[in-house]
Amino acid sequence: MHVPTEDEIKIIVDLWNKNKSYKQIADAVNAKKSTAQYWIQSLIKQGVIEQRDDSVRTNTKKASNVRREYCLEKRVALIDAGMKKLEEMLPSIDKPSGMRDWFVALGTAIDKRRLEDPPKPAENESDGFMEALDAKAEEIWKDHAEADHVQVDPPQPEAMADSHLVEQSKSCPIT
Repeated sequence: MHVPTEDEIKIIVDLWNKNKSYKQIADAVNAKKSTAQYWIQSLIKQGVIEQRDDSVRTNTKKASNVRREYCLEKRVALIDAGMKKLEEMLPSIDKPSGMRDWFVALGTAIDKRRLEDPPKPAENESDGFMEALDAKAEEIWKDHAEADHVQVDPPQPEAMADSHLVEQSKSCPIT
């Protein structure tokens, strides 16, 4: 990879400041896109050009967000209607395979509903778990405090379990 010439740097800076894409800049200086990206990152590190806030990826991200929000209410209403239909179908299911299919459809609908409209966490509300745990903790620890104290022996240096084998091996050399 060659170092960009002064003319190439001027073109890169000009096009970068005009919010052109890496591909457009690479084409303008007759380089590969990856080379242009490398040069641009080097120029950013050197302070010749500034990192763009509104890069091509940011525009793609914005488009994805807009797409996600587009008709959100209609999509949620459609999922809710599907779940209502599943609820109506439940009494008529009489075979295990039908029940399996019903559960798969219900699980899919629930997952889609969560993705489209995630539940909002309640502010300053408790489900009571921590309070119940705190109330029970005192009772649990009280039982342990009254238990007999267990004495743990200090670690002992390991003795050879079969020391008599060592003695036998000395008296019976291998021939």
